[in-house]
Amino acid sequence: MRQVSRRFATVMGHQSRHFQEGPMHVFVTGGTGMIGSAVVAELLANDHTVLALARSDSSEQTLKAAGDEVLRGGLADLDVLRAGAAQSDGVISLAFSPDYHSPEGLAAAITEESAARATLGEELIGSDRPIVTVSGTPWVAGRAATEDDPLPLEGPVAGRARSVNALLDLASRGVRATAVRVPRRKCLPSSTARG
Repeated sequence: MRQVSRRFATVMGHQSRHFQEGPMHVFVTGGTGMIGSAVVAELLANDHTVLALARSDSSEQTLKAAGDEVLRGGLADLDVLRAGAAQSDGVISLAFSPDYHSPEGLAAAITEESAARATLGEELIGSDRPIVTVSGTPWVAGRAATEDDPLPLEGPVAGRARSVNALLDLASRGVRATAVRVPRRKCLPSSTARG
C-alpha cells in the first residue's frame, strides 16, 4: 500500500491543500553541509529521494555515497537551480558560500544566496510545492533571541533577512515557503565546510 501524505496549512492567510502520494523527490542545496547532511540523511531514511546540488567532485562523491542523485553546479548557476527545482516535488535551500570570513566575502555570499533563493522561489510560483530555507535569530541585547524577534533589516546580514522575507512573501503566489529559524551559534571554521 502506498503512503499518502496530506498536508493542510495556512500560510500568510492562504490555505494550502497539498496532497502528495508516496515519497517526495526533493531538490537540496547545501546537502553536504552541517545542516544539509543531516537533512539529506533524514529524507533518505524516510523513503524520499534526493536530487542534490554539488559544486565539487568531493561533494558529488559524498552525495552519491549517501544515495543521492547529483546535479552539478554552484549556487550562482541559476539555470541549474531552476532545473533542479523544476524536477522536484519540493526544495530545501541550505547552501551558503564557505568564503564568508571577510566583509567582502560575506557580502558576496549573501548576494549569491539571495539570488539563488529568489530563483528557486520563482520556479515554484503557482505550483503549491514547498520550499524550506534556514534563517538565523538576531542578536538581542540583554536576553536570548527567539523566532518571534524580527530579522535585522540593517547591517551586514540584512540582505539575508530581506531574501528570507521575499521568499516567505511567495506564499501569496502559490509557493509553500518556510524558513526555519536557527539559533545563534559560533560558526565552524571554513576548513570544516564540505564541498
